[in-house]
Amino acid sequence: MSLTNENQLVMTSMEDRPARLAGMESGTAILALAICVILTVGIAALSHSAVAAVLASVAFAGGLIVALRILPRNR
Repeated sequence: MSLTNENQLVMTSMEDRPARLAGMESGTAILALAICVILTVGIAALSHSAVAAVLASVAFAGGLIVALRILPRNR
């Protein structure tokens, strides 16, 4: 069986890039936020401390900021 031009797929480049939030694709940003919230709730539940939950959320947010600064930017 041979392929002819009518059966072949033609790929073209598209300029339709996904939306970006804080330098990340929106899906990655939402996933990072969800993980931070889940971990914060887990720490609050395990420690029974609101202070620990606040400190954990600040630490996670700081970690995200540091990670965003060191990751290469696609332009």
